[in-house]
Amino acid sequence: MLIETEAVGLCGSDIHAINGHVGYEWMPERVTLGHEAVGRIVRTGANVDSACIGNRVVPMAIDGCLECETCLSGAPQLCLERDCLGLSFDGALAQYFVLDADRVFVIDNSLRASVAALIEPAAVAAHAVGQLAENLRGRRVVVSGPGAVGILSCLFAAAAGADVELVCPEAGPQTRREFAEHLGIKTIYGHHGLAAGPPVDAWIEASGAEAAFSGAVESLRRGGTLVVVALFARAPSFDVNQMVRGELRLYGTYGYTRADYSTAHELLVGWQDRLEPMVSTYHLTDVDAAISATEQASVIKAVVVPGGATKTITGSTKDDLSH
Repeated sequence: MLIETEAVGLCGSDIHAINGHVGYEWMPERVTLGHEAVGRIVRTGANVDSACIGNRVVPMAIDGCLECETCLSGAPQLCLERDCLGLSFDGALAQYFVLDADRVFVIDNSLRASVAALIEPAAVAAHAVGQLAENLRGRRVVVSGPGAVGILSCLFAAAAGADVELVCPEAGPQTRREFAEHLGIKTIYGHHGLAAGPPVDAWIEASGAEAAFSGAVESLRRGGTLVVVALFARAPSFDVNQMVRGELRLYGTYGYTRADYSTAHELLVGWQDRLEPMVSTYHLTDVDAAISATEQASVIKAVVVPGGATKTITGSTKDDLSH
């Protein structure tokens, strides 16, 4: 499918890729970034029903081969052949991008583009909360990192009945913390700011900060659960002995499934007006400023908008659209 980009969000993965951090050595050179996208189908390739032209979609950015045992078990994000739009191959930070037809999720036309660009990170958050795999009602859950994934994780955990607290850094811009509080999320500064009360049952680490990771290990109750959704610029150090003696459960969480996209879509449709202020919009010609704001955490979510089409796509709707 050829998709005209309406909006594309930037995230920590893009910053890691730009800076060549550990774990991104596999990326091809000169790849076009952009995986948190929303757009409209303008042309289809061979063997794709052209009736879908005009549909608004978001890409399943991370996906597997869809044929192996792992994919067929419902975990394509763990496939050994998985790839990612905007990291493995050219992404959506452009006026148009190309994607296989089985990797799109059709969205409600009522969703504004800037909010629809949040579906991918919202799906990441939904998947992370789902990794807790337990009844969260009445449980004390801490989330570290007031970025988009952290804030959205708080909303999903609260919707499941958890008592949620969001750990924010003391230094730097406070825009993210203020927005979280506007949504009704309780915020604290650092894990040392945790108030007395019930033990911390679960922790979702969404900051990529070494101090937050080690703080989670220190703060969890014995038998508690730590879910790590953030990627780190370098490997964090923490007290392994404390984790062992406390019999803590440590889970990594990566990507999402189509079911997580449905969960994310439902949240954004219902919370559109409240979540739209999370987004700061930049034009494609000002992408350097969007990257800088993302790296400095001066905005919650930078979303780049390419703007209107400069030319009309003509010709057969069945042209070859191979990568």
